[in-house]
Amino acid sequence: MALFMDATQARLKGDLDKAVPLFEQCLKVDPTNDAAMFELAKIYHLQQRPAEAIVLARKARDLDRNNIWYRFLLADLFEQAGQTEKAIEVYREVLQQWPDRVEVRMQLAHMLAEAGKVDDARKVFEDLREQMGASEELVLQEYGMLANAGRLEEAGAVLKDALAEDPDNLSYLSMLAELYDELGRADEALELYERVLREDPDDSMTRISLAEHYYGQGQLDEAFDELGVAFGDPDLDVDAKMQVMLGFFDMTDRQGAGNAEQEQLLGRAYELVDIMINAHPESGKPLTLKGDFLLRDGRYLEARDAFRAALVHDHDKYPIWSQVLQLDLQANDDEGLKNDAAQAIELFPTNPELYLYHGLALSRLKEHDAAIEALVTGRDLVVDNDPLLAQFWSSLGDAYNEAGKYNSSDDAFEHALALDPKNATTLNNYAYYLSVRGERLAKAKEMSKLSNELSPGQPSYEDTYAWVLYRNGEFAEARTWVEKALVNGGSNEGVILEHYGDILYALGDPSGAWEQWKKARDLGGASGAIDRKASTGRPEAP
Repeated sequence: MALFMDATQARLKGDLDKAVPLFEQCLKVDPTNDAAMFELAKIYHLQQRPAEAIVLARKARDLDRNNIWYRFLLADLFEQAGQTEKAIEVYREVLQQWPDRVEVRMQLAHMLAEAGKVDDARKVFEDLREQMGASEELVLQEYGMLANAGRLEEAGAVLKDALAEDPDNLSYLSMLAELYDELGRADEALELYERVLREDPDDSMTRISLAEHYYGQGQLDEAFDELGVAFGDPDLDVDAKMQVMLGFFDMTDRQGAGNAEQEQLLGRAYELVDIMINAHPESGKPLTLKGDFLLRDGRYLEARDAFRAALVHDHDKYPIWSQVLQLDLQANDDEGLKNDAAQAIELFPTNPELYLYHGLALSRLKEHDAAIEALVTGRDLVVDNDPLLAQFWSSLGDAYNEAGKYNSSDDAFEHALALDPKNATTLNNYAYYLSVRGERLAKAKEMSKLSNELSPGQPSYEDTYAWVLYRNGEFAEARTWVEKALVNGGSNEGVILEHYGDILYALGDPSGAWEQWKKARDLGGASGAIDRKASTGRPEAP
């Protein structure tokens, strides 16, 4: 008894590693201790040891056939092990000994149906009706069983029998209407839907079913009229509406843009979302859904506005904050990113990714010391996530470089590459900073070359390689690479055009260089020397 009590205490505390040997010791002392077998079988079940659990549960059942809980455990173990016939047998034994257990009879019926023995299951339902009398619960259970088994006509017969006894039951009528739709009996379905809504115009779930009926018949206007009424009902649970909208989300994928019906569906979907927002002004879910639609459709700033509005109601939902921060970053809204990340950090102070966003924003806003502080704080919160840790080190490399702390910058980049040696962005940035300073150019060349091999066709990476070559005195090859960058989209980047001008000047083409410098000045984004270069036509001050 002392062993059993110690084992039970350990189990209740969740210390299964201690409980198991204690229960096993109980059985060595007393091999017929059915209670210890039962407890140990439950633990084996939790530990995914079904064969051992079944052996013990069987023994416990055989030792004490008057304990119903031993039977329940054994049946559950058989069911989860896929031994359905044996589970059915156990439930039949339970009913022989405890015939009044209605819930066991219900479970038996469903297990028989799962085993494909639908006729046997129906006999169990007959027994239940004799035992309990007619009830809506039994009707719904038997109907669901038959419908799931694909025996739709018989399912319909169950509803008709129930309606014969309770002809005004609107739930039965609505279910029968949905069944008729599934059977292709559209006219009969419509008649029943209309009857239900005449009796109860506020039955919004039936309106949704009627909308599906109209949609299946190609009557889009009628379908959306019904959905509009249902979605405007504040008493209809918002999650039921969300389920409908998930279907529209799939159906209105922009891959079908240009198709008239697709465009109409998309417009209607947005209308329904707005109706939901008005019907549930205290919920962030409809706003989040609108954000998902807008994001998918490439309307990024509107999506961010929707997600921000959702945060008014669901400020503790991290996935929404994550979407807002990503959209801030994508929009190059550094001030917005800074403020949003700061708010998110107040709510989730131990989430390192938020400090990464905050640090990036601060760095772009030239608040270098604050950026470094944020990045160091976030870095120290990372646990068992080398890719994220490498991101922090790489971002610190950028921040330290912008702050003029070059030794710390180089050290941070070395840490980043030790964790992620083939990160093209880290290789490119480190190489570029070295080339600008004219330091360790051989290493810079090697890293820049690798970044282009890892991610070919990136104009910024090609420009970096061109600039490393230029700084190394390899002007002809530098021209080849900067022109690659221009072809791949770099012609809209002021800094790349400025580099092109510098390279052309070094190759003895001052007029060509001057032309590129003037373009770079007009585009913006070049170095602080671009105004002088564009004015004088010379790379150096006179």
